[in-house]
Amino acid sequence: MIFLAYIELLLFAICAFTVFYLLVYAIAATGNRTDKYSESRVKHRFAILIPAYQDDDYIPYTVKSFLQQEYPIDCYDIIVISDHLKPETNRQLAQYPITLLQARFKKSSKMKSVKAAMSQLQERQYDIVLIMNADNVVDTNFLEVVNNTYASGSNAIQTHRIYQERPNNVSILNAITDEINNSILRAGHVNLGLSASLNGSGTAIDFTWFKENIRHLKDDDDEKVIESLLLRERIYVEYLNNTHVYALKNSGKKKFYTQHSTWIKTQYYSLFTNIGNLPGAILSGKFDYADRILQWFIFPRTILLGILLLFSFLSVYFHWSACLKWWGLLLTFLLTMAIATPNYLVDSKFNKAMKAIPFLAAGMIFNMLLRKKK
Repeated sequence: MIFLAYIELLLFAICAFTVFYLLVYAIAATGNRTDKYSESRVKHRFAILIPAYQDDDYIPYTVKSFLQQEYPIDCYDIIVISDHLKPETNRQLAQYPITLLQARFKKSSKMKSVKAAMSQLQERQYDIVLIMNADNVVDTNFLEVVNNTYASGSNAIQTHRIYQERPNNVSILNAITDEINNSILRAGHVNLGLSASLNGSGTAIDFTWFKENIRHLKDDDDEKVIESLLLRERIYVEYLNNTHVYALKNSGKKKFYTQHSTWIKTQYYSLFTNIGNLPGAILSGKFDYADRILQWFIFPRTILLGILLLFSFLSVYFHWSACLKWWGLLLTFLLTMAIATPNYLVDSKFNKAMKAIPFLAAGMIFNMLLRKKK
């Protein structure tokens, strides 16, 4: 019994640290901060990389969105990496003034497509590499804003992704999850002077740095690996909260389960590959990097919610004296999520989606266990 009590205390301590971490940045995100930079006379050259894996329904809209930019057309190139797109989609894309790279990887990944495109580009051919998803559209001043930010000295920039359409519970929850991430991992961090987290969509990075460092990345790496490389070199990641990337794709339940399972796996992979650097990061003053390692240490919110619910109810029956601390932590967590959720998402659809969370969470856990057995 004493052993179980220590386990319960340790678990509560980790949960409490996680909730406190999220709460601090959620509150910080409510502060006003302008991300408007003065107009630059220099028009830097962009390489816009758009990996497109079976995104036939969306990629034409993404390409058209960038062809309608107010930015000088001779200062940016649109490079689409076509992976398993239909022949008719490739023929349609070939009509546009873009570079179309066709690939058919046996095991496809976004990083593999990006690496393939970068291998075709020459040193110093561009100033900025912009990585987009194949279902992204942007406002006509998007490149102009990113250029002004880069010209101010920002070598890594993350823009604000928004799910444009939310027709079902899964898409609503995806939108809420993304906006909570935007609040806590991006707006809250930059408001406190720390680097924003990358999300791999609408991400702009100095071309020379990216060209040099992409050779160190594996085909299945994601933005967290890029992030750790940037922060190790003390490269600050700016966040443009008012510069939007609109995501068109709506994920189904299967994609929802797979995506969240992948996020959890990549988080702990990032933790295990970087945790040894935490003391050195603190001692050398790399506080952005140290913060990111701590961010990977805390429980993912899905797991955290499950633990808080489980122990809150169990404590009522088996350990009533611990009831108050678990219920207090659960309420604090729910308050934190409310603070981090923007008002535009709170409507009649929001209430319906909230009721679906237990079923989706159970489905995700079942999906993870089933995949492990396979």
